Amino acid sequence: MNWRQKAKQAIEWGIEQLQPEIQEDFGKIAGYSDVKDIFKRALATDESINLLLVGPPASAKTMFLQGVMDIMGDDAVYFDATNTTNRVLDVLEQKRPKIICIDELEKMPTNFQNKLLNFLESGHVKVDQKKVQYDFTIKGVKCFGAANNPKKISPPLMSRFGKPLYLPKYTKEQFLSVSEKVLEIEVGRFIGEQVYAKGGDIREVINIGKLVGKKGTEEDVLQVLRTMYKYQEVDTE
Repeated sequence: MNWRQKAKQAIEWGIEQLQPEIQEDFGKIAGYSDVKDIFKRALATDESINLLLVGPPASAKTMFLQGVMDIMGDDAVYFDATNTTNRVLDVLEQKRPKIICIDELEKMPTNFQNKLLNFLESGHVKVDQKKVQYDFTIKGVKCFGAANNPKKISPPLMSRFGKPLYLPKYTKEQFLSVSEKVLEIEVGRFIGEQVYAKGGDIREVINIGKLVGKKGTEEDVLQVLRTMYKYQEVDTE
């Protein structure tokens, strides 16, 4: 019995039967057991459904999308909306995924928001351009999105997600706990403390963890942070 079959069976029996699998598949996310439940239900159903997570940095939005990717494997694709190009349409046409995860949805250009709107309505993509044309359909597709500022998302597109799920920012202790679970290295908590103090998010924790490696020391962490903040973008206006 595969995961989806077990999830459907658990829902029929009662949601309490689903709790162990929720913890296993989204185990690196602190709290939010009820939101994990919603995601499990969305993945288990054969119906087309779209979910949008909204909240500030360090509120586990991206981690939920990564959790979906871990669960669904090749049936899912992930896009960062800050880098939307025709490559997105190429991937959709080639892979025909059942699950689409889009991070930082509010940063998607207006023309791509319109394309996504049409796609979520019908599963159909039809784009005619000078050098390339797209005309394909993916039935029953699900879209999971994340955004910091929903006001920058067009109202018609927002309506395709129903009511967004608003996630509050992690407390410091939750942030440190997640940092430890995600990195699984000795200095994981120390990295979390340094990043949290700078108002960063879990993605920054993960990047720093990769840079210092499993044998990294606290001094290595501080050296990486000093360099990163020394060369960060400066507002010149």
